[in-house]
Amino acid sequence: MTASPFSAFNTVVLDDRGGLSALRVEAATADQARQIAGRNGQTVLECTQIENDARRGAGRVFRFSRNKARPDTVSFSQDLATLLEAGVTVKDATEALARKENFAARRQIFNELGDSMNSGLGLSAALERTKAFPPLLVATVAASEQTGDLATGLSRYASHQQSLRTVRDKVIGACVYPLLLLLVGSVVVLMLLGVVVPRFSRLIESQGRELPVMSRLLMAWGQFVDANPAVPLIMLGAFVVAVVTLLIKWNDADARRKWLQRIPGVAGVVREFQHLQMYRTTAILTSRGITIHKALLFTADLLSPTDRERLQSGLTRMREGEMVSNALSQVGLSDVVATSMLAVAERSGTLPEMLDRIADFYERSLQRNIDITSRLIEPLLMIVFGLLIGGIVVLMYLPIFDLASSFS
Repeated sequence: MTASPFSAFNTVVLDDRGGLSALRVEAATADQARQIAGRNGQTVLECTQIENDARRGAGRVFRFSRNKARPDTVSFSQDLATLLEAGVTVKDATEALARKENFAARRQIFNELGDSMNSGLGLSAALERTKAFPPLLVATVAASEQTGDLATGLSRYASHQQSLRTVRDKVIGACVYPLLLLLVGSVVVLMLLGVVVPRFSRLIESQGRELPVMSRLLMAWGQFVDANPAVPLIMLGAFVVAVVTLLIKWNDADARRKWLQRIPGVAGVVREFQHLQMYRTTAILTSRGITIHKALLFTADLLSPTDRERLQSGLTRMREGEMVSNALSQVGLSDVVATSMLAVAERSGTLPEMLDRIADFYERSLQRNIDITSRLIEPLLMIVFGLLIGGIVVLMYLPIFDLASSFS
């Protein structure tokens, strides 16, 4: 049996009314998939091949190397908006950014943009062709090109992404110390159990004295390790494999979200950050004229698998005629404050501005929760490792105290 020559592609298309939709296409090549997805006059913003298991590992390596060369989209949007507001044309602005760029790989991406626009493509299509810019930026530019205010769209995108980046950096900064503490504490415990305890057990064994129950168990472990020199190496290897596996799995967005959801205290912070991203992204797209339904569909990849299903249920309710505020509230994607603000926006017709305010509300709440969570997790980890390491040390020294008391 021969393998099928067709591959599956996920595509994101923009229709002539500014509506976004996701399509799954079977085609032999990416160009053919774009032609199929855009056969009704739609603009294809993204076309990504769905990888099979055999190619996924190599694909991750390629994406990692490609990501290193990607431009900073916030700086790119800000610089391009500044040039456009000064009256510079889009082509001349991209050429100026290419000359300004010192990194050769990024300069090549800007040159590709210029070549694509010289061949007749718009900026959004040129951005999509390079595969170096996020779909949200491509969609924002595509919608802004239709409304004729490209500089405004780029400025809004840059300001929103900068706000998200600030929150993301704070989340990462709050996680650095607990992770370092967890890593160092694990290494110390492995050193005690794999090196110190076995050598100490030799000394205690030669004394032939009766030990407390917990000390006997610890010395039995030390004697076992001392009799099997390969055990410390196995422990070290298992630790390294576990760390490497976690780092590899961390690159899978869905797996990362599932792990974070299982951590007490962290799950709530992560979910709040995902909702912040959802409202920020929806605000950007709706301000460019994209409908709320299409904008929310575009944010599905930012959510956890559970919230993604809730979003689909909410979109179904909206298509059946239910108000946005009620639909999101019923599926658990908006709290009391967000629901009230959405209800006001629906009556006043100020949905993009209200979505921005909701995102601001989530951002302030998230910053408070980050501070509280970090203050709780750090001392908790210190207590756990302090008890574990201190317990091992005390159990080792109990026989010494007993020996010293017999001498006295």
